[in-house]
Amino acid sequence: MSTAINPLTFISAPEQQHMLFLFLPITKGTWKQALAGVHELQQQTLQVSDPGPDLRASTGVHFFLFYALPANTRPPIHVTSFQTEQNKDLLVVQAIYDADFAPYIGSFVQQPEIAKGLNLIVKLLDESNIPGIDPDGPNSANFIKKNGGVVANPDAFNCLLMKYNFANPVVPGVAYVDPKAIKNPIFGATFPGLTVGKILQYYPNANQLWPSPPATNVVFGKSVQPQCNP
Repeated sequence: MSTAINPLTFISAPEQQHMLFLFLPITKGTWKQALAGVHELQQQTLQVSDPGPDLRASTGVHFFLFYALPANTRPPIHVTSFQTEQNKDLLVVQAIYDADFAPYIGSFVQQPEIAKGLNLIVKLLDESNIPGIDPDGPNSANFIKKNGGVVANPDAFNCLLMKYNFANPVVPGVAYVDPKAIKNPIFGATFPGLTVGKILQYYPNANQLWPSPPATNVVFGKSVQPQCNP
């Protein structure tokens, strides 16, 4: 006789999925360096070159995207979307992660090799001449650079990122949106409460199917490009 399983009606903060959506102003002419840096950062996170402890459960990253835009240009679509500050490149970072923002970022900062990559991003930031931004304030990139980097200044680093985070770090992804409580933006999640740690723990053979470090010989079947008239 099977036991009835009821839907989740409470999801604790560590189990919630949140969005990170950063628009980082970086020094003009450094967008390629920034992309190379975040690629290396991602490789370090996955322990590709130096296998070590599996960080996936602690970092809780479900999805990530990096996009760099050269100064005074626009993305290749016809409507206005991402915009650079005048004479600055732009680095866009998007991710879906588990738990609160501070422990999420802290799980990266505490890893020496990953911290090096984060310090590179801080080094490339250009916060000068942006209305409402103090380029030398206690949560600025300049302050962090002058005072020992991200490891020595985790709170300042958190607040630095928050300045440029379009997403709300306390709004969880939800499967059901109450029509009487619609907020802008609407952030949905298909499986609220299903953390990366739970996937690794409970999905059959998860660590064999998706090992850490990841397999490097994965072949992706070809997707079909929509055929559209100009």
